[in-house]
Amino acid sequence: MAYTQDDIDALKEAIATGARRVKFGSGADSREVEYRSLDDMMTTLAFIESQVNPQNVPPSRSVGVYHSGLTHGHWPYGEWDCRGWF
Repeated sequence: MAYTQDDIDALKEAIATGARRVKFGSGADSREVEYRSLDDMMTTLAFIESQVNPQNVPPSRSVGVYHSGLTHGHWPYGEWDCRGWF
């Protein structure tokens, strides 16, 4: 079952009121979940929001490392020293 904005709203309302039990959906598709802690609820909320609104997910960051091969040492075949890296 795909998550919806209604699921996000229900979870936010439960967090705001201090309830640990949340009812999602209505009719035959409804389900009720009891969370152990506020942390569990916040983690679930972040996950559901990332599924419903993928553009709101912060971009992952990566850092490239370049090695020119002009540093001291004999990497990868022996000892080497990284004084030339930084």
